[in-house]
Amino acid sequence: MANPDPQELTPISSVETPVRFPLWVKLAVFAIALLVAAVGLVGRIALSLADERVLDAQREFQMAILKMIANDIEAELAQAQDGLDGIARALVDESLDPDSRLSLARILVESNEVLDHAWLYTEDGTQPEPITEKSAASLKPLPVLPNALREAAAEHNAATGEATTGPEGPRVLVVVPIRFDERVTGFAASRVPLVEIQRLVELTAQTHFKDMPRPLLVLDGQLRVLASPDPSQTPTLTAIDDEPILEGIDPRTFAADYGMTRRVQRGDHTSAMGTVMGMQSRHWVLVAMVPERIAYGPLFSLRYWVYVTIGAAILVALVASLLLARRITSPLTQLSRFASDIAQRNFSTRVDIKTSDELAKVGRAMSQAAADLQSSEQRIREELEIRSDLGRYLPAELVDKVVKREQDMGLGGERREITVLFADVVAFTPLTENLPPEQVVQILNELFTIVTEIVFRHQGTVDKFIGDCVMAIWGAPTSLDDHAARALEAAEEIISWLEVGNASWEEKYGVTVQIAIGINSGEAVVGNVGSDSRMEYTAIGTTVNLAARLEAIARPQQILISAQTAKLAGEGFTLAPMGERAIAGHSEPLQLFEVVT
Repeated sequence: MANPDPQELTPISSVETPVRFPLWVKLAVFAIALLVAAVGLVGRIALSLADERVLDAQREFQMAILKMIANDIEAELAQAQDGLDGIARALVDESLDPDSRLSLARILVESNEVLDHAWLYTEDGTQPEPITEKSAASLKPLPVLPNALREAAAEHNAATGEATTGPEGPRVLVVVPIRFDERVTGFAASRVPLVEIQRLVELTAQTHFKDMPRPLLVLDGQLRVLASPDPSQTPTLTAIDDEPILEGIDPRTFAADYGMTRRVQRGDHTSAMGTVMGMQSRHWVLVAMVPERIAYGPLFSLRYWVYVTIGAAILVALVASLLLARRITSPLTQLSRFASDIAQRNFSTRVDIKTSDELAKVGRAMSQAAADLQSSEQRIREELEIRSDLGRYLPAELVDKVVKREQDMGLGGERREITVLFADVVAFTPLTENLPPEQVVQILNELFTIVTEIVFRHQGTVDKFIGDCVMAIWGAPTSLDDHAARALEAAEEIISWLEVGNASWEEKYGVTVQIAIGINSGEAVVGNVGSDSRMEYTAIGTTVNLAARLEAIARPQQILISAQTAKLAGEGFTLAPMGERAIAGHSEPLQLFEVVT
């Protein structure tokens, strides 16, 4: 549709009409309905607080259970240590003869509820002498007590070694020193059975963790199971490597009597809340775990009703918002359609919103914008036509600067480091003699069109056409750090494209075209040259003259460049040295190179 003349446009009043019913009032009504969403916020806060309380309660509960088990373990092993300590004192009792000491030691083993044997070692931890009940007759003593174990026993009056397995379950090595006159003269040791500890763990699990998978574990320093509600795990000292609660736990450095509670995903894809606690006197770890479905049972029910309430509130708010949205969206629909018309450059349409609020104000502003765009459309079209016309004579960058009034239109120029390319049709005169002028012009037009596109694609500027020759520059009017490399890339593409062009011209006109290209880099004066009434943007200087002379001596389909251009172009091109050549206007021969395509 033709745009009307800007002078015929109907002016739109710029006087603002007071807003009688502001949009915020309508939105406030809508917000009242959304207050129901506060129920969701309150619900989430309540669930978060409840979640923290459940976590705290579980932490306290599990810590209490683990401390109880730890105390019972300490009491069980303390009883064994007391028995071994009594044996040690009996063996150094000077009031008894040696046989009586051994007899007393055997009586102490038999009367101790935990001990069923004892091994007596010399000061260096060797030569074990057993005192064994029948039930422990199959136990073999360690030939030598480890030095670290003896040192720990001497320092702390008792030490706990590694656990071993047996028919009735795990046993743990307990060692106490035998002292005479404050000097360690030997050691009493025993592998204490953990049957009572296993029974305690089973009873505790049945009482507090019924029907829960592996809720309690007693692990040694290698995270092997010493006691578990599952009796099948304990005889083999099974290593636990599938419990995420133990990730990063090292019993040797885990703080004694320290509890850590966290949520984990177990190997059976269930969630659980677990607590890990260390022990005071040995590198053992106690673990308690409760499935989240049990720990959070009441919370899950509360969460269900909170979500139901939130859903109902959202439904009510949704109904209210839909009713109000129908009132609000009607003018918005009109504005949307009007915006679509503007997007399609149909600037002659107008919109009339009669809601007496900010939407009406927006409608008037958009109508005024459409009128302004309609009047500027013609100016833009005229400017584009001017740009297109100027682009036939000047480089695109220069056209933009001229239109934006950024280009100095005075005569003169500035020194720039540039790369200059001359491309000339070889044997042009015979070509003109064999073809009608119209065909020659057609071939040149097609050739120059493609060459121009290639130059532009490589960020170059077509300076001028001189008959059958093209001059292009890189580095002006826009500076380029890699102007030499871009010029060589353009030259290679021109030579490559010429094969396609020749195939077409051979078919249509029965001729082929060959081009010689010369390229040079260096400083030149770039700017406006001519008169106040007629000027052109070009480059002048020795750099330009040398490029023209290189083109003149280049063979057909040859790209001849100077040593300066070869240096600036860098790697990425195959260059063949052409030796030194005497160039007109230069006192000394110049080193030249051919670009091998």
